[in-house]
Formats: sequence, structure tokens, C-alpha cells
Amino acid sequence: MDIEFLIERLERYILVESPKFFGSRAVNDDEVRNQLTQIRQALPEEVRKAQEIVAQRDTLLSEARGEAERILAAARAESAELATEHRLVHEARQQARGIMRKAEQESVTLRADADEYVFDSLSQLQAELTRILHVVENGLQRLESDRERHLQAKEATE
Repeated sequence: MDIEFLIERLERYILVESPKFFGSRAVNDDEVRNQLTQIRQALPEEVRKAQEIVAQRDTLLSEARGEAERILAAARAESAELATEHRLVHEARQQARGIMRKAEQESVTLRADADEYVFDSLSQLQAELTRILHVVENGLQRLESDRERHLQAKEATE
């Protein structure tokens, strides 16, 4: 039988079912003894169940401790691996910054060289275009001069 049920039954008998005289309860000794005997008989079963529960709890705690130790060991290993990766990442970032600085310096140099080349090329082109423009202007002046002479000669013959 359930020990809690037996205790509740004894409590109900003493506090509710037994008659009250002048502020005190009168209980049947045999009834109380009978219920206490039943409690004592049920108690070993309840104690055995409690011991089983405690043993199960101890087993679960032991398993949990083992699992916790395994998790901690894995976490330590992962932490060490991450620390190594962090160092490698840090070194890679430093190398990347160095490469970027060098590339930026080379870019500035190449841009300056390209600007110098373009400036020289455009200066040569300007000089050539200026020379061609003079040739064209001279040619146009000569044609105009010849045209005017030809018109004057035509007017004079008319």
C-alpha cells in the first residue's frame, strides 16, 4: 500500500472521524495501533522504492558527470583548435594587409607612369596636330589667294 495514503487515513481518523470531548479528541487505541502497523508494514516497501530511486539518481548523476567531462574535454579540444585557427587567421590577415599595401603602392606607381605616358603621347599629338593645322591654314590661304587672283583676272577680262 502507498505510505502516503496510510498516513492520510490515520490523520483523517484522528483529526476528523474521532469524537471530540471538551477540546480533546478521543481515539480508539486499537484502531490507531492497527493503522500504525499497516504504516510500518508499508514502510519497508516505500524505503526500498526510495533506495531504488536514490540508486537511479546516483547512476544518472554519474552518467551526467561522465557526459559533462566528455563535453568539457571536447570543448577544450575545440578551444585549442580555435586558438590555433585564430593565430593562423591573424597571420593571414597581416599578410593580406601587407599585400594590399604593396598593391596600393604599385597601383600609385603604375598610375603615375600611365599618366606620364598619356601626357607625353598627347603632347606629341598636339604638336603634330598644330603642324598639320598650319599646313591646312597655309593651304587654305594659298587657295583663297589663288581664287581671288583668278576672280580678279576673270573680272578684268570681262
